[in-house]
Amino acid sequence: MKASWWVFACVIVLSGFAAAAVTRADGTAIAVFLVVLLVGGVVAGSLWLLLMEPEMQQTSQRSRGRFPQGFGQALLNQMPVPVMVINARGQVSYFNEAAQATVARVAIGSHYSTFIRAPRFVDGVDGVLADGASRDVDFAVLGGGEQQFIAQISMLPAGGDFGPGRQVLVLLDDQTERWRVEQTRSDFIANASHELRTPLASILGYIETLQGHAKDDPEAQSRFLGIMDRQAKRMLRLVKDLMSLSRIEMSEHMRPEELVDIFDLVREVSASLEPIAAQYEAQVRVLLPEGGVCVQADRDQLAQVFVNLIENALRYGGPFPEVDIVHGENNPKYPDMVGVIVRDHGPGIEKDHIHRLTERFFRISPKQDRDKESTGLGLAIVKHILNRHGGELDITSEMGRGSEFSIWLPALRGEVTPTSSNEIKSLKTVS
Repeated sequence: MKASWWVFACVIVLSGFAAAAVTRADGTAIAVFLVVLLVGGVVAGSLWLLLMEPEMQQTSQRSRGRFPQGFGQALLNQMPVPVMVINARGQVSYFNEAAQATVARVAIGSHYSTFIRAPRFVDGVDGVLADGASRDVDFAVLGGGEQQFIAQISMLPAGGDFGPGRQVLVLLDDQTERWRVEQTRSDFIANASHELRTPLASILGYIETLQGHAKDDPEAQSRFLGIMDRQAKRMLRLVKDLMSLSRIEMSEHMRPEELVDIFDLVREVSASLEPIAAQYEAQVRVLLPEGGVCVQADRDQLAQVFVNLIENALRYGGPFPEVDIVHGENNPKYPDMVGVIVRDHGPGIEKDHIHRLTERFFRISPKQDRDKESTGLGLAIVKHILNRHGGELDITSEMGRGSEFSIWLPALRGEVTPTSSNEIKSLKTVS
């Protein structure tokens, strides 16, 4: 800008010299000087505009909110949302780190359909390239587990950070976790409804029969009432387990503060289950060392864990089950944790089923489980209780040789039998 003013001044001075040189005696010097001054001013103004044009353009760009070259790409690099830019040939011209972590096999220059093989996504990108109208597309990607996405696809202006020609900006919103939660909730409602509907339909059917042709048949009445009683108790067990599971999930984020002697608790639970063991003609042996091992726990919830595990061992331990409850030896897989193992000598569990045992309503044999009065929620309750306690459930089994359900809980430093709340809070979890 300073240079333009120097040029303007020089032109004025030169114009003055030119006017003096052509001055005539007849008194026309003033007219000539004015003409030359006018011409010089036009030349100086043109030169000034020429020199100021780049700076004026930059000022105009800033006034319209444009960013300097490279700013857009730098901004996208920092975004936690997966972002891709696709050119008119369908090739990826840019992707950020979040996209690389989310979409497998994405690479610069590759066609987007090679790593996102979803017809809805392909149609969406092609549609934006064709008409320039933005679209939101939901689609699923298979391979290594199903992933669910919502893609926001829009056109970018040509000549930006990503090269000439038409470019499409794709923002991916990973909906996989939300979809799994919704799927789990939907499956849970469907399973719970089915489990309640079956005994309820049975009860209603027998009521109708008792009101009809069996109303004067004492033998049929006695038999039907017995079945109705069993079905009603089955529904009651299911409702209780559902309520228990709901309460556990509500408090799952809160670590318990009560101090519990885990060996003493196991002995207490085992003694309370002696009538049930007698029904199965079973033998329950508590083979735990003398002395206690303390854990920080909710006593009632931890008791429910051992009730569920011992009852399962009695149900599925064979015709005359034998159940051993032993101390888990130090395991490098569970450092600084105390273990209790509930072992049966039943037929065992196939390896393919073990990882699904803690799923809600999962049954290896649905008919057998219903005959054994199982709700299919026992191990799911165990899993959620252990999650609250920072513990682990380890299941091992061998066909024909029984199964082991191992409970591992963080051990505590300090005295074994403190009773006051201050002493309890002074103990720290080993981790």
